[in-house]
Amino acid sequence: MTAALHVSGLGAVLAAAFAVPMAALILWMLRLPRPVPQEVARAVRSVGAVQTILVPILEHYYSERAVELASRLGAMQKARILLGYVVEVPRTLSLGVPLPEAEERANQALRQAKEIVARHGLEVQGEIIRAREAGEGIARIVRDRGVDLLVVGISPDRGPTEGSAARCAESLFRHAPCEIIIDRLAETSIGASATEDAPMPVGAAPGGRE
Repeated sequence: MTAALHVSGLGAVLAAAFAVPMAALILWMLRLPRPVPQEVARAVRSVGAVQTILVPILEHYYSERAVELASRLGAMQKARILLGYVVEVPRTLSLGVPLPEAEERANQALRQAKEIVARHGLEVQGEIIRAREAGEGIARIVRDRGVDLLVVGISPDRGPTEGSAARCAESLFRHAPCEIIIDRLAETSIGASATEDAPMPVGAAPGGRE
């Protein structure tokens, strides 16, 4: 009688051990997510395919905010972030003419921007882009580096064609050879009233046009 009870108890334990995972499996099968609509799946794949993001450094605070935005957009797929400090060289000068003051500002701005990307653990590269016009130089980098997405930050104080940064954003919006996000804060946004450290846009070279 004791042996029979012992066998029955062991059988109950084995049955429970089998029934629990089976019940969990059945519950998991019953809770499978609904099929994703084709349009939604296509949108998810499209964003996930962004592997290289370029952020032009045009204005101090607003470009740094664009770097933060780009880093967050690329975090999930571990995208590579490219930073391009644009120096507009006047047509009266050679593109390769030494511009030590502009280059010093460029290196400082790129260092700060790289620190932002480093906080997100993403690969980052920075370079100085020399061009007659900022939009032209940025478009060249987009083609040469296989950029998937441009993120451009501009001041809310700029009109659609006011200032070199705004003109550059307008040009890229119309002609950029890749997807583009223009981050122009509303006047009521947090940080919209941030003051610039320098009165002229970051990319302006001495003698260049505003």
